[in-house]
Amino acid sequence: MKVKQFFVVLLVLVSLLGFPSQAFAHGVETNYNLNIKSLELQSLFSTGEAFKDAPVIVHPPAGSDYAPIEGRTNEQGMFVFEPDYSVSGEWEVEIGEDSHWDMLTIPVSDRGIDVEAISQIQEDHPHHHHYLASQIIVVVLAIGCGIGSQFISHKFKG
Repeated sequence: MKVKQFFVVLLVLVSLLGFPSQAFAHGVETNYNLNIKSLELQSLFSTGEAFKDAPVIVHPPAGSDYAPIEGRTNEQGMFVFEPDYSVSGEWEVEIGEDSHWDMLTIPVSDRGIDVEAISQIQEDHPHHHHYLASQIIVVVLAIGCGIGSQFISHKFKG
C-alpha cells in the first residue's frame, strides 16, 4: 500500500468514526412547568425526541416515612409530579436509567414548589468515554496497519 493510499484509508476511517453525530447523542434534558398543584416534567433526548416510556422514581425527602413512587413517562416524555405538601424538603425525581438518565431536585414546602430553586443533576455518561476510546483504537489500528503494510512491502521488495 502506498503512502497516499494509506492516508486516504486513514481519512475515510477518521471521517466515519472520528466525529460524533446525532446517532450517538444520548443526553437527556428535562424541562418543567409549574401548574397550580403539580409540576409537569418533560424529558427529551438531546436530539429533541421525546423520552417516552422512561422509568421514573420519585424519592421523598430524607427522613420522611414515604416510600419512593414509581411511574413512567408518556408518549411525549411527560410525567406529572404532585408532591404531598405536608412533607417539606427536597424531593428527587429520577428519570431514565443506565446511560439515559436525568435527575431533578425539587424543593417543596407547605407554601408549594420553589421553582427558582429546582436543580438538575446530569450524570457523566460512561458510554461517551467508551466511544472516544474506541475512536482512538480505530485510528491507532489504521496507523498500525499502514505502517505494517509498508514494512511488509519493503521486506518483499528487497
